[in-house]
Amino acid sequence: MEREVDNALSTIHQRVNGVKGSLQTFMRKLELGGVIWPDVNENFTTLAGQLNFLQKALTKEDTPQLQNLVLLPLMTSTGTGPDTTLEQLTEGRIPYMAQDSLPNYLRTKLDLEIEKKEHFVNNEVDRISENNLQQQICDLNNLSDAISEIIQTTRDSWDDLTPHSRLPENENKELNKLMSALETGKGLRSNNRKRG
Repeated sequence: MEREVDNALSTIHQRVNGVKGSLQTFMRKLELGGVIWPDVNENFTTLAGQLNFLQKALTKEDTPQLQNLVLLPLMTSTGTGPDTTLEQLTEGRIPYMAQDSLPNYLRTKLDLEIEKKEHFVNNEVDRISENNLQQQICDLNNLSDAISEIIQTTRDSWDDLTPHSRLPENENKELNKLMSALETGKGLRSNNRKRG
């Protein structure tokens, strides 16, 4: 089981590094400027392919269920300064794992203030009776129906006010010529003349 997890994590790590490298390259190109649309399209295609491979690696049948695994640090730093090895492994996201910061990283219980606020909100919800709750739902439904009716009547009155005029016949012909010129190039003249 441990070997399967290591293999799966190695594959996922390689895929994620590929995506990260492509993103960094793309961001560097954007920062330097002068990026043309085909290059942008090519970068997006590359990223989409890499993300597809990553998704396939995550959903393969032989990939173990990684969300069921628990990750705990086995060693903590004794000093208060940055741990260069840990900082390098986490790419600067976690500078050190000291004994005083460990409870914050591994906290599973809410802070006391948040817990009090959540308890207050739950008590407020519990105080509302079933009849009041049903009445509030009915009032909200009536309000949304009234707003929908107002929107519909306003839309209908606007439709009545705007005349549905048709283009005159000669403007319609001009529009058709313009559309065919845009779509197929019909009627366009070339300015390139042969020089003798």
